Amino acid sequence: MIITNRKVLTPEEKKLPLTKYFDMPLYPPGPLEQQLIDAGPMDPKLAIKAENFLDLLQPTDYQKVEYGYCMMPDGTGYLAVYTTYPGCTPQMLSWWFRWLNIHSKNMPEGQGNLRYKIWNPADHWDHGFINGKDRSGGIYTVESLDLGAGEPMTYTVRNPLDPKDFGLSEEREQALKAAGCWVDCCYESFHEVEPPHKQTPGTHLFLTLSRMSPLGFLEKCTREWIGYTGRNGKVERDLTTPASMLSEEYLKKVIIHATTEAQQLSKFLPQLYAEYKDLPDDAD
Repeated sequence: MIITNRKVLTPEEKKLPLTKYFDMPLYPPGPLEQQLIDAGPMDPKLAIKAENFLDLLQPTDYQKVEYGYCMMPDGTGYLAVYTTYPGCTPQMLSWWFRWLNIHSKNMPEGQGNLRYKIWNPADHWDHGFINGKDRSGGIYTVESLDLGAGEPMTYTVRNPLDPKDFGLSEEREQALKAAGCWVDCCYESFHEVEPPHKQTPGTHLFLTLSRMSPLGFLEKCTREWIGYTGRNGKVERDLTTPASMLSEEYLKKVIIHATTEAQQLSKFLPQLYAEYKDLPDDAD
């Protein structure tokens, strides 16, 4: 089944070469992922507790559950999302996660970011560096999570965290690097969509381990602790997180969204990378 709900492009956007990627078919999770989602929540006893979030970081092997969702006994939400990127390389992913934050020279202002829209045409609208130059100041995202069903978009900011501040030793970090792994860690805050983007209640803690799988393709093992944040080297519960984010319905929506966009990126990234990697950052 092809997802037909899509953001509407402006006439100016439709003239840009990237439109061919926006027009590619978009599919929901495959049968294996959908079967796992439909089976219901995982056993919370098999989840990594937020205070032990660095347990995810291992050069080899897997956790007992790599794909699933559940509500935790303390009322927070937990997501384990496993995604693969056949045909993609670490260099491609590194390039992509910088390149998509830069507007091309002819991208119309005030109409979101076409580079982000091609990733998930049903939900994505805008994406960029808060400071306009790199991820150190955080990355903002404007999107919905319902595959274009009509829910309001949210404005979030991914604020970078350093795992070493939370107890990752130099020895463990070097072992991960030696195995070709890299780590992304952040907490996500929520804000009003309209400027000046006043912060609203709720935070999510994220940790992603990226590496080559034993079968030779790129994989990402991601965890999301909804209702937690990281601050001053400590993982803390955020009691302001709204009830709307703390339900199995919300968790299923997030895991479906994440799986859909991973499938789509894997499909077009090799071609996009070959086409744009040697061009100026602002090339259309």
